Amino acid sequence: MSILELFLMYRTVILTKGVKESLRSFKVIFIIVALLPLGCGSKEKPEGLLNQDEMVSLMVDVYLAEARISTTGIPRDSASKLFEPYENALLAKRGITDSILQANYAYYLQEPGELEKILDAVIDTLNLREQRPPKP
Repeated sequence: MSILELFLMYRTVILTKGVKESLRSFKVIFIIVALLPLGCGSKEKPEGLLNQDEMVSLMVDVYLAEARISTTGIPRDSASKLFEPYENALLAKRGITDSILQANYAYYLQEPGELEKILDAVIDTLNLREQRPPKP
């Protein structure tokens, strides 16, 4: 059984419960960090900027993957090693490099209004997934 198959064993309904509460606190932290002075950098849009819908979709997938790993009971340092190949596969599937992802995070941290919309959409998406009946 591959590592990716382990992720598919857990139902999304179970995983979203803990993730939603975490996202609410992350939202506050992101907004606080975004309001702190981030240096003299310009607010120029980076090359390869993901639009809000793409960013929401990516963040939902990342949070669900993190939740799947956190439910395995594996120590945190080992879990991060398991998560790395999945994250790389997720980025490759979308045609995104790690540097583009970091540039997107940096951009959205400087734009608290847009970041708040993204995080709200992530929470709403996870809420909707939780309300869906599980697949048989």
